[in-house]
Amino acid sequence: MILPVNKPPGLSSFDVIRIFKKKAKFTGKVGHAGTLDPFACGLLILLLNSSTKLFDKFQTFKKTYLAGVKLGEKSQTLDVEGNIEKGEYKKISKEALLEVLPQFKGKITQKVPEFSAAKYKGKPLYKLAKKGRVVEKFKEVEVFDAKLVAFKPPLVVLKLTVSSGAYIRSLTFDIFKKLGIDSFLYFLKRETIGPFTLDRACKIEEFENQSWKKKLISPKQLKP
Repeated sequence: MILPVNKPPGLSSFDVIRIFKKKAKFTGKVGHAGTLDPFACGLLILLLNSSTKLFDKFQTFKKTYLAGVKLGEKSQTLDVEGNIEKGEYKKISKEALLEVLPQFKGKITQKVPEFSAAKYKGKPLYKLAKKGRVVEKFKEVEVFDAKLVAFKPPLVVLKLTVSSGAYIRSLTFDIFKKLGIDSFLYFLKRETIGPFTLDRACKIEEFENQSWKKKLISPKQLKP
């Protein structure tokens, strides 16, 4: 079975699995269909028992995120979890941003963040970065849609629909770098994964009272 969960900020994806198994007293096999960083919130899909085999299927789904960006400051991790420093900043118009966003739609080559779990010769990049070793890796991803939700510099909110595996922090950094501005991702909420939506997700507090069972979805509902 499949259980959509509304992950709060501050928990890792594996924290959610651990809490679920403890609170729900679930003794079966549990995996997830795509991680969310601890600072991020929103839709996390738990795969229970035989549904853990569906991981590859979920990697074909589009994902939609609400991304809050702080302009004029930068972070070595490209997000709020890194050390924040003052960066390049200049005033931009809403119209200038709206002109740039379409340039990032379609298939793009994205630099994998230095502080990420992606591996180089079997070692996570973030472990190499902590030792001062920078390894450049690139990957092709697809951006299906990029919309401006709120424009109140130095804070901007974007709604981004991307292919699985895309790094939102890299995408937002590149968008504003195109405008000559440093930035970092201070807020991230995943709203959809394929046909699954956040508004139908189970809350963490529902694990204990067993009401999570009402939110279970059969894998048969997934289109082949």
